[in-house]
Amino acid sequence: MFFYLFRYLCEYYFSKIIPVSWIQKMQVRKVHSLISHACKYSDFYKEQYKHLSKEELHIQSIEDLQKLPIVSKDDMKQYSVSEILTRKKTDNLIVRSTSGSTGKPFDTYLTKKEYFTSYFRTFFSLHKYNPFSFFCLIGVYKQKEEIEQKSFLYYLQKYVGMFRRKAYNVFTPIHEIVADFRKKKISILSATPTCLKVLIDELKKNNEKLRVSYVVLFGETLMDDVKADVKTYLQAKIINVYGCMEHPSLAWTKPDKEYFEYAPNSIILEYINPVTINGEVYGELVITNLVNKTMPFIRYKIADHVRIHEDYRKMGKIIGRIEDVITLKDGTQLFRLQVWSVFRSLHECQQYRLLQKKDTSVHFQCVCKKNENEQDVKKKVLDIWNDNFPDVPLNVEFFEELSINSKTGKFKNIEVEK
Repeated sequence: MFFYLFRYLCEYYFSKIIPVSWIQKMQVRKVHSLISHACKYSDFYKEQYKHLSKEELHIQSIEDLQKLPIVSKDDMKQYSVSEILTRKKTDNLIVRSTSGSTGKPFDTYLTKKEYFTSYFRTFFSLHKYNPFSFFCLIGVYKQKEEIEQKSFLYYLQKYVGMFRRKAYNVFTPIHEIVADFRKKKISILSATPTCLKVLIDELKKNNEKLRVSYVVLFGETLMDDVKADVKTYLQAKIINVYGCMEHPSLAWTKPDKEYFEYAPNSIILEYINPVTINGEVYGELVITNLVNKTMPFIRYKIADHVRIHEDYRKMGKIIGRIEDVITLKDGTQLFRLQVWSVFRSLHECQQYRLLQKKDTSVHFQCVCKKNENEQDVKKKVLDIWNDNFPDVPLNVEFFEELSINSKTGKFKNIEVEK
């Protein structure tokens, strides 16, 4: 693993200084190897490419990728995991669930060495990061810690003091987090924009400001109002990280910049179906993950819209997920990470959404998987909800399909009726 990760690190820094034509040659070499591997070991890709000739499968340039069909999450969900993977499904593989921004989450698989390349991309994004200092995280982190305890990172954290973080669970009362922050000098704070908005609302109530060097935002589209509040109430520079479970930490901005950088030794980006939004040209993002050979994503449609940037090494502004925040009668605020954490054991639904109507009632709307009994699903949903929010009534409703936002192509797991 160490040699693999060291080579990955060297490739990334090499890609920062070489001409774009050299980068593309490196990418072509990698994608050619990836396609050969997928065609040999993945039944899903054998089926996708069965009508293509050997010449069409022989990728000699970035443009040659357009010979291959575009695939989506819905395409993959028609197959079993074993039919998609290029190796046997074992306990040694890392399993991560997508966030469900299209409303239909599914599990992604990769080896440990493939998984830990995402940590390098995270470190690439952290401006002037000192690996011996803490950075603060507000989020769902238990799964990460379980994986790290079985890796070299655990020993670096425990015995060398590197890569340590102070993590706050998303269910920690926000006033407790603010109280703790008052005592700290925070170099880097990482959270979703919605989570930061809740924290800043707490600061606004007390007419209070904190001083943070850098705020690293992930998981949602960064809106101008949140950006302005971070500047005012946290007095921080902003690093915006964009990614998905199909390719974690895909791209990141430099502090207070709009455009994104990415690791070209990890991924090939394409933009299809260009549209003009507010006078700027955006395209739907299609990725080819050059790192994950265990569960290949070749010409995989993400569904986010990205402003097309003329520099091959950069990505433009991204239009993706924008989440609402539900406020319960006792003042508790719920946002996406909390809901995902509460219902992470619910595997019986292929889609679900938590909707708060204008009368403040809360509704769990869902689409059951095939052959699931609705009454059994309803009981499980209510049991999970009542374990966490016993004083808040929940209405469970079943649908054939839940709508996706037509503008962003995304699905809101948390929605407040306007």
